[in-house]
Amino acid sequence: MKTVTYERSGRTNTGAQAVRIERLRHLRVLEQGETVVERALTYDEREYLGPLVEEAERQPAPAVVVPAPGGPDTLAVTLAFEDEESPRVRVAMRPGRPARDMGTPYDTLMGVLDTLLTKELHARSPRHAHAVLPHELRQEE
Repeated sequence: MKTVTYERSGRTNTGAQAVRIERLRHLRVLEQGETVVERALTYDEREYLGPLVEEAERQPAPAVVVPAPGGPDTLAVTLAFEDEESPRVRVAMRPGRPARDMGTPYDTLMGVLDTLLTKELHARSPRHAHAVLPHELRQEE
């Protein structure tokens, strides 16, 4: 079983975020190339990811993947297996939406890895957004 890496990055002023599943035993989350989370995969994660990774791995590797054009509000997303010359998938997608239309094994695997990456990053540093309404400001003054 090979190591698979799912990475997403913005065009400008956005650090690359990636999740790497190493031989279906170890999970590593990276931000701008630096490891921020490292842990063993749970039994349930191995059981769920195993068939998805194996099915994607059996697909023929493309010689070259041309990136899909995207605008300034899109993310570049790649799915790559170790020891291959180019990524299996390279697409542009809107943030918050799953990557689709790459083919059945890739769509499912990329959706699962995107969810896993988001969950791990959120667990590491939750983002608390609080909107202050104008009437709340007046009450505090």
